[in-house]
Amino acid sequence: MQREPRLAGKVAIVTGSSRGLGLYCALAYAQEGAKVVVVGRNARETNLHMPGNVYLTAEAIKELTGSPALPIICDVTDLGSVDSMVRKVLDRCGRIDLLLNNAAYVMPEGEAITEVPLRLFEQMLQVNVLGAFSVLRAVLPAMQAQGCGNIINVSGRSRTRGSPLEATKMAIEALTIGFADELRSQGVAVNCLRPVGFIDTPGVLLNSDVGPSDLTPPDSYVEATILMAMQTAGTYTGQVKTDAEVIRDLSGHTTLRRYEAMNPPAWRDSLVAAVVGARHLERQWANQDCSFAGNETGQQDSRSGNLDQFNREAK
Repeated sequence: MQREPRLAGKVAIVTGSSRGLGLYCALAYAQEGAKVVVVGRNARETNLHMPGNVYLTAEAIKELTGSPALPIICDVTDLGSVDSMVRKVLDRCGRIDLLLNNAAYVMPEGEAITEVPLRLFEQMLQVNVLGAFSVLRAVLPAMQAQGCGNIINVSGRSRTRGSPLEATKMAIEALTIGFADELRSQGVAVNCLRPVGFIDTPGVLLNSDVGPSDLTPPDSYVEATILMAMQTAGTYTGQVKTDAEVIRDLSGHTTLRRYEAMNPPAWRDSLVAAVVGARHLERQWANQDCSFAGNETGQQDSRSGNLDQFNREAK
């Protein structure tokens, strides 16, 4: 029996959806019944090594699902462009249910931090932090008026610990927690997702420092964005998680095992590391006479239960 689409009727904005993970997620959202707004900076392909644009993504959605998408050219570093994009969405669709805040500017792996040109770091800050912040703020009035909404920020890591890229991504992780705390009572969920490893996309493949053995398929990451998109401020918000952790938290045992089999061993290992880290934090907080608190509606935090369940399954 065919299952119901999990995002049926939702209006979803996906920034940076000309290619890569944004493209994969836009296609998946459309397959799950969402009305997808394809947002990107380029109207045409400008680099043979980085194919794609918003119109090609919209065409792919139409071919795959039979339903039209809404392509919009938008530079997330330009406040006027961002405001114009949001107005177009509201004029055409009447509401905004979901934002996948995916647009990003990255630098090649292997760059020495001491030699990164200032202009590159400035560009990463403009796109990865200020751009994401601007788009999030622009969609909020519509979500607040609706009394519901879902925002997924996208984070990441690099091989070089403490790199400029990581600095921008950790900034958006911190902002995710702040926005979630402030918006929970208004019905808007805000979470942050980062892939466990390097996902097979055109941008990653340009990195000479990343080999085939480093790559993971996009399937589990895309599934995690769908699972996050299904949540409300009352069920899952203020979370900064990897795709593995989201699937552990929000799907069943069979689904988790399927993605473990699909991904390299590091994917499952990341869950074990997360459990160890969480246990360490729990001990620290217990020593300070602190405990996990529920959300403002009194819902008990389920993280400890999820960790206990994972420990039982891992034995």
